[in-house]
Amino acid sequence: MHHLGSWVSALADGQLGAAEAERALAHVAACPTCADQLAAARQARRTLSVVADAEPAPDLTARLLALAGEPAPGHPDAARRGQRPAGAARRVPVVPLGSSAYSMPARALTGELGARRSPRVRLAAGSLAGLGVVAASLFLLGAQPVVVPDSEPAQALTTLGGASAPGGTSATAWAPELATRLAASTSSPSAMTSDAAVLAWMRDAGWSSPVGLPDGYAVTGARLVGADREVLELDLEGPHGVIVLTEQAGELDVEALAGAAELTVGDRTVFVLSRQPWHAVWQAGDTVVSVVADGQTDAATELVADFPAAEYDDGLPARLTRGWDTVTGALARP
Repeated sequence: MHHLGSWVSALADGQLGAAEAERALAHVAACPTCADQLAAARQARRTLSVVADAEPAPDLTARLLALAGEPAPGHPDAARRGQRPAGAARRVPVVPLGSSAYSMPARALTGELGARRSPRVRLAAGSLAGLGVVAASLFLLGAQPVVVPDSEPAQALTTLGGASAPGGTSATAWAPELATRLAASTSSPSAMTSDAAVLAWMRDAGWSSPVGLPDGYAVTGARLVGADREVLELDLEGPHGVIVLTEQAGELDVEALAGAAELTVGDRTVFVLSRQPWHAVWQAGDTVVSVVADGQTDAATELVADFPAAEYDDGLPARLTRGWDTVTGALARP
């Protein structure tokens, strides 16, 4: 035996057996180091044994109870607070097995100091992240192009020359979806073309639609033109000649129309690009509407006034709605 080590404390407290105590004392007699340690341990125990207990201040208990919101001993409410129903056990804070109020998380030794999320919290976080991705996608899909109309009179004349004649049965005069709707109730689109049905189809397809048509005018054609069928063309025939109305989804580039004459019709500002033929363009909600006529007649002005007045909305709700319409429209296509 080199040194007693932890046996010094056990020997001083009398916790060793007779044989072990005899061996330890024999070693202490021959080892000055262990003898000094044993003497120091015994002296410490004698000192502690004569130290008097520290008495707390008389009002310490009352002050501690006041901090906890409990009545002090002797207070009338103390007896009532201390009573528990018969058979009720004293509630003792339970510390989970293997841990304590002062222990570190079990994952701290592996470097995982953050609190582990519950499956429900992870599911909620994942759902929110998924919704964020969907919302961002819809926001991007809801962006509309900037529309710069052609202000050349030659283009307006070409538009007038390509209008459908009254009673036309050509497949190019009618959008396939509209032709199918009209054919469902009539033998052919030209047999009984209902202006109200055409305007209803425009609204259902997401286009801006007038509340009615000028007196004496009727629809002679309605079709989608352009490389991606992104432009709606509506041909009208009436007492004052032909009127061609076109619509395109997007925001009118007002800066590109600098210098164009402005005309106020109702609650909207119309930009007049040419007067012969008369070509006017304006913003109607999410679409840019253009009207081309032989001249500025009362019928042409009335048609402009029949459109609902609405500014272009590029806010978050509007863009999300347009994005959703784009998705549902794509899914609805065969």
